[in-house]
Amino acid sequence: MGDRVWQIPQEQFVAAWNGAASLPEAVERVKQLAGGAVPRWAVMARAAALRKGGVERRSLPAVRKLDEGHCTEAAVG
Repeated sequence: MGDRVWQIPQEQFVAAWNGAASLPEAVERVKQLAGGAVPRWAVMARAAALRKGGVERRSLPAVRKLDEGHCTEAAVG
């Protein structure tokens, strides 16, 4: 399932990532490009590999649910 993330052309993946407002939205956009379910970890791994390879992309907030319905945000770059 994670292989689908790596089959998306780099330009499309970066556009989906940069066009998203949050990590969950980026995962949803990549899922649509891949034509099926993709694991969040695979999207994050590809984004990290691209950054390590010198590809510029924006940092996205990762919204994490906590107990009692509270949320926090942390940047994912």
